[in-house]
Amino acid sequence: MKKKIVASMLTVAMLGMSLSGLQVKNVQAEENLGKVEVHVSAKEGGYEQILSDVQFEKADPSKSSGYVKVYPKEKRQTLLGVGGAMTESAAYNLQKLSKDKQEEIYEAYFGESGAKYSVLRSTIGSADFSTRSYSYNDTETPDPQLKHFTIEKDWNYIIPAIKKVQSYRKDIKFFAAPWAPPAWMKKSGVRRGQTGTAGLNLVDNSIKPEYYESYANYFVKYIQEYKKAGIDVYSLSIQNEAQNNPKWEAATWSTDAMINFVGNHLGPALERNHLDPKVLIWDWDKGNDPMHHDGFVKFNTKVLSNEKARKYIDGIAFHWYAGDLWHEMKGVPMWSKDFDSLDKVKEKFPDIHLYATEACQEKGPWFGSFDPADRYIYDILNDFEHGTETWIDWNLLLDRQGGPTQGVVNKCHAPIMLDENNKVCYQPSYYILKQISRTVQPGTVSIKTTTDTDIVKTAVIDEEGMVSVMLGNVTDNAKTVTVIDDDRSVEVTLQPHSLTTLKYNSDYQLDEEIDMTLPDKAVKPITATASSYEKNPVYNYQASSAIDNNMKTRWASDWTNHEDITFELSSRATVSGIQLYFENGYDALYHIQISDDGKSFKTVKTVMIEEMKSPNVTVKFTPAKARYVRVQGVQRNNKYGYSIYDAKIFVK
Repeated sequence: MKKKIVASMLTVAMLGMSLSGLQVKNVQAEENLGKVEVHVSAKEGGYEQILSDVQFEKADPSKSSGYVKVYPKEKRQTLLGVGGAMTESAAYNLQKLSKDKQEEIYEAYFGESGAKYSVLRSTIGSADFSTRSYSYNDTETPDPQLKHFTIEKDWNYIIPAIKKVQSYRKDIKFFAAPWAPPAWMKKSGVRRGQTGTAGLNLVDNSIKPEYYESYANYFVKYIQEYKKAGIDVYSLSIQNEAQNNPKWEAATWSTDAMINFVGNHLGPALERNHLDPKVLIWDWDKGNDPMHHDGFVKFNTKVLSNEKARKYIDGIAFHWYAGDLWHEMKGVPMWSKDFDSLDKVKEKFPDIHLYATEACQEKGPWFGSFDPADRYIYDILNDFEHGTETWIDWNLLLDRQGGPTQGVVNKCHAPIMLDENNKVCYQPSYYILKQISRTVQPGTVSIKTTTDTDIVKTAVIDEEGMVSVMLGNVTDNAKTVTVIDDDRSVEVTLQPHSLTTLKYNSDYQLDEEIDMTLPDKAVKPITATASSYEKNPVYNYQASSAIDNNMKTRWASDWTNHEDITFELSSRATVSGIQLYFENGYDALYHIQISDDGKSFKTVKTVMIEEMKSPNVTVKFTPAKARYVRVQGVQRNNKYGYSIYDAKIFVK
């Protein structure tokens, strides 16, 4: 019998509360396998729903579809957490409010009862979301010695707001990024991108190389002055949107220019002044299309491949946006789904850090809409799945029109907005960000998850061993999945347009008891991996072909002795044998091995060459607990490799 969590569609208050009226079917477990906390924010059910705890039940190893598997022992990147941007526009909007309302918003984002944001971003000089255009060295003639450098204008709004944040969160990590240097440093002579053609660089908007040293010292002075103000710059981005040329403040960088600036100017300047911010490059979209010039993969690969520059670079910053001419003409927002780009660069540079530093719903304020919330669910969970360590939203607070902005009209959404009467209005997106941020606090670690469904998912484990599985459904239909951890599981129905978080303790003793009276049943593995597969332009000979229930497809190994194929069950179970339907290689010497973690295997049966006279092979062995079963080749009896049409695992 399955236990099911149903996040019912009820009218609830906007503030968090325990919902005793939700329809929760919770069958008493036969044994104590652990309880699960359930938190839900949904478009049609209310935000910050807290359902009654439910109990894990014994997992069914024959479950081969509709699952989410969680692997708490397979840890990945350590996370910094979630945050937002204190732009000058956000700080200005805050300052308009009464002291009580200001405190309410600071608490909502950074306080113990709020989202508990742990990272904060701001601009080095002005951006589109500022009240005026300025740098820290605005002079009519070049001032390479920076004699007129001052951060005085940041004291009007930004610095007081950041210091207020620090009073709520002393360990806040501060990210800083420039939109443009002083105008006299640029070839165009102006801070703006000028052309208004986004990714099309029709005007040279780059920085003059003769001012690279001055610009490096500009960053040094910024960090030093902020330090005097009591604000440590944790991370320094070299350029917001490094190859974009929009209407607002901007500067463009070629890969060669970036390498030169970092390796020969900025890095040495930071060293000389004993400063060590985490230097980030790119700070633009994940795209690799012509609109993004070199593109995420090419730009970052080339810059990081230069040893002189690489030694100063901590990571890659990126945004969630995307764009093409059709969407731009229609005024329709779009965002990148190119998460594989993160994997490609991370594979080449495993020690590089990935930071999602800006995201917002564009093309309007989207006041009261759930659309931005859906986008946050989709993007944040996918980013964490692909190695990202922190996720930073854009403006913390905007007005009803999605501003203010300066120099351009660039209306955007914010999680908290002000209406026409300056009333504070919490948007649906705020509750999604809050739910994720309170879960993904500094020090939590991403853990592996897999699924055969189209839901969005990710999971983390905190320092106390509490696992949190975040499940997003951004479709119009409810979806039911079974969450499996080792040999226990729980079934949950995800409401349309919702985020559901399951929280439970990983401190669980695996069941080692084996009931020999139970009958054997053959079940389909959920995954198959192999040491090799025969490359063929026509047929798919990969390991997955051995578990697709199709006798016309098969796994075929390389033609060497010691090849293997490993099958994974949906949950840990009592395994007692394997059933194989070979195309070739059945008359071979091989070991049958089992494992709990897919890494350490022990042999439970050795099959001798003379034993196998038929391609239909059933191998039984002494029942044992395992999640993985491997066929390990030792010696072939012909010149070909191993080839399997289908495989099933016997479980009790």
